[in-house]
Amino acid sequence: MARVQGIEDDPDFPDDRKGSLASAALAQLSRPEGARVGLFLGTGLSSLTPAELAIDLYPYLRDGRFDRAALAADLDPTRAAPRRHEPDRVTRVLAARLGAIRAETNFSACAAAAQSIGAAARAVARGDVDVAYAGGHDSMLHPIGYLSFVVLGALSSTRGRPFDRARDGFLIGEGAAIVQIEREADARARRAPILARLLGAGTSVDAHNVTAPHPEGRGAALAMRRALRDAGITAADVEYVNAHGTGTPVGDIAESLAIHEVLGEVPVSSFKGALGHTIAAAGAVELAWCVRMMGEGKTFGTVGLETVDPALRCPVLAQDLDHAPRILVSNSFGFGGQNCALVLGCS
Repeated sequence: MARVQGIEDDPDFPDDRKGSLASAALAQLSRPEGARVGLFLGTGLSSLTPAELAIDLYPYLRDGRFDRAALAADLDPTRAAPRRHEPDRVTRVLAARLGAIRAETNFSACAAAAQSIGAAARAVARGDVDVAYAGGHDSMLHPIGYLSFVVLGALSSTRGRPFDRARDGFLIGEGAAIVQIEREADARARRAPILARLLGAGTSVDAHNVTAPHPEGRGAALAMRRALRDAGITAADVEYVNAHGTGTPVGDIAESLAIHEVLGEVPVSSFKGALGHTIAAAGAVELAWCVRMMGEGKTFGTVGLETVDPALRCPVLAQDLDHAPRILVSNSFGFGGQNCALVLGCS
């Protein structure tokens, strides 16, 4: 697998690219002295190679079909599949490094990182922990990852162009982002910089289809409504939406309907034309970009967008604006109708 400059393999994850990405992200943060900390991470599928699949799975073929019971019973840690299919493996290792008193792993596809951030905020609000490190990590840049999305017909044959009339899917990205969440009074007491305020989070599961969203975006709309209620604000307070905006023909339309229904004529853009789709990490990676956007005093447009699809029901930004929203919504929607919306406010 190709090495990306600036990210070294973590010795605890020599066979897991996304584990090294999570480790690198966490290394950028410091633990406040004496704080009770928690770690909340979203993650995705394992990065098995075809050769490893052959070694691990072919012995369980019986007359052309897999013996699933025998496969499930094989937990030999030296085998690739059982070892890498432990979704909480990275969380366990990194939580031990932190000395975390609480650790949670979310495996809800493309909504995983955003849901982890919401869970972390609630844990801080309840007083379960003083500081929560929350986010996600994923890399599908391996043969099985590509094959999965090719089979689903979700990948673009050219480039990612969310909301464009000629869009035909997304490009796979990889990454990790972890944010540090704590009570404002605690951060101010130790004179820590406050980059943004996480005002609310909302989730839903519409279970319309294993891979496709509800065509009217019902689950997405419910998640946004719950996020507004959690934040104690109204739709009129929201000045921008970072859309999930994958660039798939069906998904962009469904999300635009949901945004229009809940928030009206609010400006929308998608970062996936610039970053690719970072899958389980997307909610955290894109929230970090929202924080950066606010800090730079801008509203980022949609890279790759040339001609807006006239079927969309919300105004889409192709170019950057020279001012930042004071309150925004960041959407993350995953397979199986797993939805999450986060509300972010400026510092």
